[in-house]
Amino acid sequence: STPQCSVALLKDGRVLYQAEIGKNSNFSGQVLSLVDTVLRKSNTKLESVDGLCVTTGPGSFTGLRVGVSLLKGLVLATSKPFVKVDTLEATALCASPANKRICVILDAKKKEVYTAYFQSRGDTLERLTPDRAVTPDYLCGEIKEPTVFIGNGLDSYSPLLASRLGRNFFPIYKNSPFTVAACAARLAEKYFETNKCFDLNKLNIKYVRKSEAELKFTKKESI
Repeated sequence: STPQCSVALLKDGRVLYQAEIGKNSNFSGQVLSLVDTVLRKSNTKLESVDGLCVTTGPGSFTGLRVGVSLLKGLVLATSKPFVKVDTLEATALCASPANKRICVILDAKKKEVYTAYFQSRGDTLERLTPDRAVTPDYLCGEIKEPTVFIGNGLDSYSPLLASRLGRNFFPIYKNSPFTVAACAARLAEKYFETNKCFDLNKLNIKYVRKSEAELKFTKKESI
């Protein structure tokens, strides 16, 4: 979902191994080898895993399709169940536990960010808002209390957020001990028995807003 692709393997709440690809890399040609690396380093065979998970958005349209296509291939090859995980919730878990509200911001391009608010409740997260695509200015207008920010939207909009929010702006720049994939796996494990699925027709991507192709088609239809 983001420019920094990650893969992780979890067992009984413990991360056996995790790995990620740098932000400036073209991960579409590397993600399968990353899966292989994680399995080899943890001395695990793909056939022995109980299930799979993938973040389904919001995020990069191309990246989401790559991730979902890979998961579909793995499910077809292994007949393992899968769990869908929201990208923003997995990212928020990287900031948890936090004693302030958590705001995830991912760069959505077109001068917008994908965002949602969460609150730490012990070792769980409470979602406070749905996933949205809004302008950074609009987001700043909503913030009325000290808020922790996490996500690659900080790369582009930290100066604006800092100047507009002042003491209400608490960014997390340093990497969490866990990758987004590891946090997604933690969420998937927690809800595995109730949310696991075998039907790939239910593996839908959460785009939040229309793709460029859809916007152009809609514009063409209205002419």
